[in-house]
Amino acid sequence: MNDSALRSLEELERLYRERAIQPPPMPEEPPKWVGTSLGIADVPLLVAEGDIEEIIETPAVVSIPNTKPWVMGVASYMGGLLPIISGDVFFRKQPYQGRIRDWCMVIRRQGFRFGMTLSSVERDLKFPQERLDPTGPVDPDFAAFARGGFYHRDRFLAVLDMERLLADSDLADASAREKESIEENTNE
Repeated sequence: MNDSALRSLEELERLYRERAIQPPPMPEEPPKWVGTSLGIADVPLLVAEGDIEEIIETPAVVSIPNTKPWVMGVASYMGGLLPIISGDVFFRKQPYQGRIRDWCMVIRRQGFRFGMTLSSVERDLKFPQERLDPTGPVDPDFAAFARGGFYHRDRFLAVLDMERLLADSDLADASAREKESIEENTNE
């Protein structure tokens, strides 16, 4: 480029800077809670963004002998095996009635991965963080695993606390225990 062309570009840039209109400053938004609205055992819940790896169609499972009733079995998933847990049986202690559980959420933490069946999948939601209600009404079967929640369209959606769920000793030990025989108890 010749000097004349460079000077013209510099002059054009200077004029643009002088005449440019600055956009108004954006107001700061309060922090938002972001997550997915879903249902487990027909209880509407929220799961925080990042707490689940993905939501998949519930895969075909192969049962595993001598496991607790909530362990449905293992499924093939991304070149490996994925344990599948019935959300209904884990939380409600009884199998679901009605519609088949078509979806499950995949949860992954430090090399530990499993799927849990869902009764519904709705959509991602955002709430202002200050609207978190730590005392809202939580279904008793989920109370130990909830950390408050948000009101949305006239219903309370409890937030499922994945760390509390993963720390649960029942979830950590899926093997079924043989009941002690009556004879062993009477010999003491």
